[in-house]
Amino acid sequence: MKKKRIFAIVIFLSFAVSMPAAAITEYKVEKADTLWKIADTFNKELLEVINSNPQIKNPNLIYPGQTIFIPGRTGQLSNGQMNEDERTVYELANEERRQRGLKPLIMDFRLAGAAKQKSKDMMKFEYVSHNSPTYGNPTKMLRNQQISFLNVKENIGAGYRNAEVMFSAWMNSSIHRANILDKQATHIGVGYVQGGLHGHYWTIFIVKK
Repeated sequence: MKKKRIFAIVIFLSFAVSMPAAAITEYKVEKADTLWKIADTFNKELLEVINSNPQIKNPNLIYPGQTIFIPGRTGQLSNGQMNEDERTVYELANEERRQRGLKPLIMDFRLAGAAKQKSKDMMKFEYVSHNSPTYGNPTKMLRNQQISFLNVKENIGAGYRNAEVMFSAWMNSSIHRANILDKQATHIGVGYVQGGLHGHYWTIFIVKK
């Protein structure tokens, strides 16, 4: 019997309260809202919300009082919704920083939402690259989602079965390790999804704010 091969990829990049289940949820736009912020609030992908609102001609232009339709089951992303692997990556990163006398990274759940979107995108379109066919590069992705930062660094990986193995691979790479141990970094977002061609997809955004 042929042995099953395990395929793993690691790559890096440096750039400067739940709601009830419902088929459709109506949301009234408030001042300073954007479609991304609304999608993030309901733990939805931006494109999913855009596609559910064909009445919006320009997704970058919405107004207070406007009705936005949120498809399917909705729920806000909160600390309790981080899965075990995402939490483990976060804790391992801060433990490595602590051992070197560096300040811990603050978990930013908007960054985490973007990281999970990137991992889902890689799984859906079967690629492992910093240049997403949906979102572009990390700088463009975060800017389009109006996440503030001074610079962003991204580590991604595919094929690693758990957080410890993925994190070890990053730490064994000088550039990935430097991203995690960046002295100027202040915040982190971790996104992990399971499935697809390689089985496991990982993204972390590390930013300075």
